[in-house]
This record gives sequence, structure tokens and C-alpha cells, in this order.
Amino acid sequence: MIYRYIPCRRGAAERFLAAVFLALALLTADYALAQTGPVAAPAFATPEEVYTIRNIAADETAETATAARDIALQAARRVAFSRLTRRIVPPQDLARVPAPSDEALTNLLLDFEVADEKSRGQRYLARLTLRFDPDKVRALLRKSNIRNSETGNKAMLIIPVYDSPAGRLLWEANAWRDALQWAVAATGSADDRLSPLLMPLGDLEDVSALNAGQAVAGDMQRLALLLRRYGADGVLLMQAAQSPVPGASGGLVFDVTVRRLGALPEDTRIERYEGAPGEVAAQILPRAAQTLVSGIQEAWLSDTAVDFSQQASIDVLAQLTSFEDWLALQKRLNGAPMVRRIDLQALSINGAQINLQFLGTPEKLAAMLAQQGLSLTQEAGQWRLR
Repeated sequence: MIYRYIPCRRGAAERFLAAVFLALALLTADYALAQTGPVAAPAFATPEEVYTIRNIAADETAETATAARDIALQAARRVAFSRLTRRIVPPQDLARVPAPSDEALTNLLLDFEVADEKSRGQRYLARLTLRFDPDKVRALLRKSNIRNSETGNKAMLIIPVYDSPAGRLLWEANAWRDALQWAVAATGSADDRLSPLLMPLGDLEDVSALNAGQAVAGDMQRLALLLRRYGADGVLLMQAAQSPVPGASGGLVFDVTVRRLGALPEDTRIERYEGAPGEVAAQILPRAAQTLVSGIQEAWLSDTAVDFSQQASIDVLAQLTSFEDWLALQKRLNGAPMVRRIDLQALSINGAQINLQFLGTPEKLAAMLAQQGLSLTQEAGQWRLR
């Protein structure tokens, strides 16, 4: 187990809380109206999908609808570029990302789609999807020596258990579940980040599948029902409990146990969050939730980001059973963003000896290939691909 202490200072707590409550109110209303069933997790399996930014809302007013449309497209390009860089660039490198001109942004795009387009007098409304050119964006980042990741993680389903003064809660309305729902939405973790995090709906089907006791017990037979329903690869059980002992400043203390279940590597850690004197759970838990959710995204980017200055090659023995297997493997490797060249050295009915030239380290290459269902391991000094 890993124990970490994270203080929550008062500072601008009142303004933060007001913003949180407003966001929660708006999100809850939208969530209730829009969510009638599970939404499929995004699949960032190809560079094309990684560099596609969806659902940009355009709403502009100008002297004419045509002028409003031009303004909307210009604004959409900037929003899309901001979302893209937040998706693929580690937070510590974001400040060094160049701010392209409008013309440069246009040149970075492959194309865009417009849906739900409406012109009302001087007002223009639409929903936009923009696709960036991966090679051009990579070149832009490479000029500034900025690392980026194009490796999508498999979706994880958050199970929010709250050990409240009223008892252990899961599907019932509670401050911890609301805080996690807000944090996932605020960070775009459900549909806009490389490591998708999903929140269950908490509807009758969820309630029938799993209760709080089964969740805490790690009952994979029950949890598997939800994994299938939401198309997730594993579970992040996040269990928040108020400590009976006040913090050093006299404020409330919450310990959050985070358990990864159903997907390797399974692990457990405990994070501690302390509030200022007088702060209540509804003030502390949103900060805790945002710290956890943002930390997961930042860790994934840091672990998978590629430094363009790091280039390497390894000899790999790929196990095959047919020539069709080789063609399929070649296609998957060619689609891997880190792989720059594949040289076939020998081919037999049992396997292929190949040389892979790639960006980054073998460990990061292995992590990226694992997301595509390939296992790259080193055995007795020989790299093997399965």
C-alpha cells in the first residue's frame, strides 16, 4: 500500500465551493436529461482518433450570419487546439506549446465537420468536429522539443463508495459520488483524455448488479456485469471515509482508498485529504476528487509521452502461425505512432525476426503496444513479440 498526505488549504475555498456547486447543479441537470444509457468509451487506438476533437459548440453573433460563422470557425480552431494539446502533452510541458496564428492553425487541420448548423439572423450555431494532421502537429511540437503521447489507455470504470456518517453508500446521492462525477466532467476524463474514466449512471440496472458491500469486497463476478455494460477494461474502486481523528489544523480528514481491479496491474493506495477548520465534507471532497482524477491523467501522459530526441532500435522475434499473422502484425506495427520503421530480417512458418526502429524507450514502446493487444517482453536477452 502507498500512503500519501495531501493537504487542502482554505485559501479561496469560498470561491472554489461556489463554482463547484454551480457546476454540480448544471451538470446534474444535463446528466439527467442526456444520460438514458451508457455512452461508449472513446477508443484512441489510432493517431487519427487521437488527433480528432469532437463536440465543439459554436455560438457566435456578428453583423451577418456569414461573419458569425467565420468567427465561430476561428474560435473553434483555437478551442480544438487547446483541447488537443491538453490531451497529448504532459501538464509540465503545456506552457511551452507554441501559440499558432490563425493561418497556422488552419494549416494544421486536415478537415472539419459541421452538425446541427443553424443561422438565425445575425447568430450562428453549430456543433463541430475538427481533425488535425498528426504529422504537422508532431513537427510543431518537435521544433520546441515538447514531448507528447499518442497512446490511448483502456477505459476504467469508477465505483464511488462513501463511508458517510449515515452509513456506507454507493448508488444513493452523496457528496463523494457527486464530487467524482463533477471531477470527471470538469477534466474531460470521460471522452476527451487518453486515459478514459467512466462514471456509472446509478440507474436500476446498476443497482441490481452491485451493492456497496460487494464493491468493497472486490466481487469481480458482480463488478464484471458493470464492466460489460460500460465497455470498460477494469474498475477503479474509490472509497472515501472520514477519519475519526481531526487533522493537524483541527479540520476534517478524509482517507480515500483507490483500488484497481480487473485490469493489470492490480494495486491499492490510500490518499489523505485534510480540510481547513470549519470546512465541511461538501467543500473538501470535490478538491480530493479533482486531485485524484487529474493525477490519473497526468500520470498516464508522463508514463507514455515520447521524447523525440530519444530514438532506438531493437531486434524482435515475433511469434506467428501463418503468413496472414505476419500481415496483420505488420499492419498493427505500422499504425503504432512510436514505430518509425520495420525491417524484416527473416520469416518462417513459426515466426519473424524483425528490427524495430522507434521513438522513446523499449518500456514505453511495450506499454503502447499493450494497448493494441501486443505483448513485448524481454526473455533471456531476446525481445519477443506476441
